[in-house]
Amino acid sequence: MTEVRHVRAQPLTADAFAPFGQVLAREPDAAVIGSRDGEELALNILTYAYRDLRVDHLNAHHRATQALFPLGRSTVLVVAPAGPITAVGDLDAVRAFIVDGTAGVNLDYGTWHWGPYPISDEVNLVNLQGKGFADDNEVTHLEADFGLIFQVVLDKVRKKEHS
Repeated sequence: MTEVRHVRAQPLTADAFAPFGQVLAREPDAAVIGSRDGEELALNILTYAYRDLRVDHLNAHHRATQALFPLGRSTVLVVAPAGPITAVGDLDAVRAFIVDGTAGVNLDYGTWHWGPYPISDEVNLVNLQGKGFADDNEVTHLEADFGLIFQVVLDKVRKKEHS
């Protein structure tokens, strides 16, 4: 039977997000967008439709950071610290953040992530990541490998704002 863990989405702040990367906002920041092993960066626009906020997998990229900027819509981003995920206990540090369309994020090398996906409707995201991401996309299948999924919980005020 699949275990369901609830993870409450919290506001995106630089301090709370620091273990996973940097918040990219209007204020000066210290984001380091980079690549290694000769990886080139590519810039594109992603479009994601609303989906149930049920997390059954996480992705990680090791040759480039990934910067994501939702354009004018609130999204949910689920993250876990970089490092191997070999047991359920490695998932204790999973966090969810509301990325509200006024800022973006830069994921550190190897940060596990899901999304950002819109809270309602759809969202366009500016995406800057390694050009070879298809060959640099480690996936951990939470349900298949660990019998676990995460369900993102939004507070009631947030739900009302975006229904």
